[in-house]
Amino acid sequence: MIILLNGPLGIGKSTLAEALMEQMDGCVMLDGDHVVALNPPPPDELEYLHTTLTLLIQHHQARGYRHFVINHIWRTPDELEDLHGRIKKLDPTIDIHCFLLTLPLEENLRRIHIRQGARAIDEQDFEQATVMEERAILLGDGSHSLGEPFDVSGSPEVLVTTLLTRLGI
Repeated sequence: MIILLNGPLGIGKSTLAEALMEQMDGCVMLDGDHVVALNPPPPDELEYLHTTLTLLIQHHQARGYRHFVINHIWRTPDELEDLHGRIKKLDPTIDIHCFLLTLPLEENLRRIHIRQGARAIDEQDFEQATVMEERAILLGDGSHSLGEPFDVSGSPEVLVTTLLTRLGI
């Protein structure tokens, strides 16, 4: 099974991905931001990300891992469809579930403010502007084309239990 966690900056994608990975046997967490954290950045970041993710999935599957939690921000249905198609070429039987993480704006901004305390560089203004842009893109049309909505207002423990129940695990 592959679980894609989509959502704007600071919403808790990495925290939830890590908590999920810890609760599922044979699971690998792949953080999209870390996969494309290169200097200089690749000319086509999305192409690089999706190519690398499929290689990593294939590598880990060959070593017995069965589940993957991938967190990133996918801004369009076409971006998600590209990754979905690549994964299905590897394994047509694999279940892929995509969740669009949601949270009230005030709480999203509060989480961004809190995480700034752990950073050496103050990026709060940049991150606040970025989250506003990303929320407008992701939550704008209200459709489920960027993932099944999943409210992440609770604690990681409660969210993991709720998500695993929704997945039938």
